[in-house]
Amino acid sequence: MQPLTVAPTAELIERYEAKYRIPPELVAPIREALQGRCVPDEAGEKGVYTIVSLYLDTPDRMLYRETQDRAPRRFKLRIRRYASGPVHLEVKRRIKGVISKLRVAVPSEIWPAAFHDPRLLDRLSEKKRKSAYDFVNRCLLLDAQPAAIVRYRREAWVSTLDDYARITFDSQIEGRRPEGWHIPFADDPSRGMPVDPASRFGIGRSGVVLELKCTALVPLWISDIVHRFKLHRTSFSKYSSALEAVDPMPAPPTFLQARRLR
Repeated sequence: MQPLTVAPTAELIERYEAKYRIPPELVAPIREALQGRCVPDEAGEKGVYTIVSLYLDTPDRMLYRETQDRAPRRFKLRIRRYASGPVHLEVKRRIKGVISKLRVAVPSEIWPAAFHDPRLLDRLSEKKRKSAYDFVNRCLLLDAQPAAIVRYRREAWVSTLDDYARITFDSQIEGRRPEGWHIPFADDPSRGMPVDPASRFGIGRSGVVLELKCTALVPLWISDIVHRFKLHRTSFSKYSSALEAVDPMPAPPTFLQARRLR
């Protein structure tokens, strides 16, 4: 796989991701180590902004169960909103260690009406309209419905040395029951349920989810960060954690659980 240059308006991003659960006091020294290699993401003030995502799932929570099973091929359906601007329809796929994300922006004033009347998407360019139709059709085929809302604070840093490399610190992760297809704005003052308690982080207290994202060619400075701070790769699904917090009804057993019950 060759290095991928991603423009701000790109709809398809392919990358590798690694997640780490770290204590809050480790954020400052890692941030210091990024100086001269990265700059704050222009999307927020000093790289900091809030993200709100509405995750969709099937009635039997198939997408949640595939995440729990660590299925080598799986995907998530979500609709993402920031403090202002359009909503973003996203299909995030994972094939083994490679992440691909198809993303298309839809004017916020026609959402969610456009889901029920796709003719409202005709104002989009042909390419974006096709991507939006694909998202809606996938939801209809799966009978995917709103399952959980996830909201968190992100601090993002972008490499100045590479075609594509990012480091993000995600904290204050909250979950909320969805209210239909409505997606709250990022500055909505109402609060959700914390989904990053100490029990999930395994470090004795709530922490921060650090994500390293790059193309197949992992920059040496990223490897240096991992070794210098003795980071241990782990997993943390914001959607799964939020769903378990706001919808505690028992889901059908995962594939691995079902095998153990036989």
